[in-house]
Amino acid sequence: MMIREALAPFLLTVLLLVIILALVLVPIAMTQPDPWGMIDTFLLGPFRNPRHTGNIVEMATPAMLCGLAVALMFRTGMFNLGVEGAFFLGGLATVATVLLVPLPVLALVPLALLAGTVVGSSVCVVPGYLRSRYEVSELVSSLMLNFAALFIGLYVVNYVLRDPSAGAMVSYKIPAEARLPRIVPGTRIHLGTVFAVIACIAGSLYLFRTTWGFESRIVGANPGFAAHLGLPIRRIMLRAQIIGGSIAAAAGGIEMLGLYQRFSWQSLPGNGWTGVVVAILARDHPLLLIPAALFLSYLQVGGDLVARNHDVPSEVVGLIQALILIFVTASVITRNPRLLAWIGGRRTEKAA
Repeated sequence: MMIREALAPFLLTVLLLVIILALVLVPIAMTQPDPWGMIDTFLLGPFRNPRHTGNIVEMATPAMLCGLAVALMFRTGMFNLGVEGAFFLGGLATVATVLLVPLPVLALVPLALLAGTVVGSSVCVVPGYLRSRYEVSELVSSLMLNFAALFIGLYVVNYVLRDPSAGAMVSYKIPAEARLPRIVPGTRIHLGTVFAVIACIAGSLYLFRTTWGFESRIVGANPGFAAHLGLPIRRIMLRAQIIGGSIAAAAGGIEMLGLYQRFSWQSLPGNGWTGVVVAILARDHPLLLIPAALFLSYLQVGGDLVARNHDVPSEVVGLIQALILIFVTASVITRNPRLLAWIGGRRTEKAA
């Protein structure tokens, strides 16, 4: 699907999301002493302060990369949810490399990110191998491995990287020379954002301008036709898992070196699930991941500002996010070929 074909459905989905938000937000605002002030805070608050605007970009950076990882796997017909665990383990392995391995300053960041990419990608590669070799559902195995990655990570943080003087289960401080530079004064926008945008552009070129990308799209759209052409379907599926897992793991390392002073995650951070939503909203098109991630991050920042500045429970923000998730997920379910064929068959039977 080229950009022009994907753009119209994407814009329609965004428009429907705006309508749903209005139907939820306006009644809640009417219960407030200053309803227009609440709506103004939600819609325009993220743009009134450079720091808040920077928060949108900061949140969108891992969403773009995780969304790209998910989109590349979705395009091959794989529903791997190991992006969440790959992101977590990639961030941990990157920090562990920075803290434990003596490396030259110039090579510190690249090699640490490479180590995090290799280690973290295993959470996606293992389910991909099990699927291609033994026909094991990658959905189930990747969900299980997410929690395996979490508890392995907690063990490493607690017994290997933990700073005893910190008073919490966090790692030693990441050295200043290992942190990604900030590129916009007054915000925490870092060099990783540039990398995320370049990665989305490269992902689009990969899908639509290379032989590997063409093979992935054929396998994802019609496995039977791909088999008829003699394509190595198992190899193509595994390749997509390796590439997607590597991107997700690198995203975790970039997030750590860009925003954090220590490794402090004690649960799965949720960026992998956000990546699934972003990929679905973008219709699995790498270029549309950029506006999709920015749009969802904008809604998140606006909701957080409302929760902090108005008498609105934080659960309301969660409700809005849940509605977005349900709507976006429902949109991909209704595009499922099997479901559409089933509906078409039932309609044909009724018509007959």
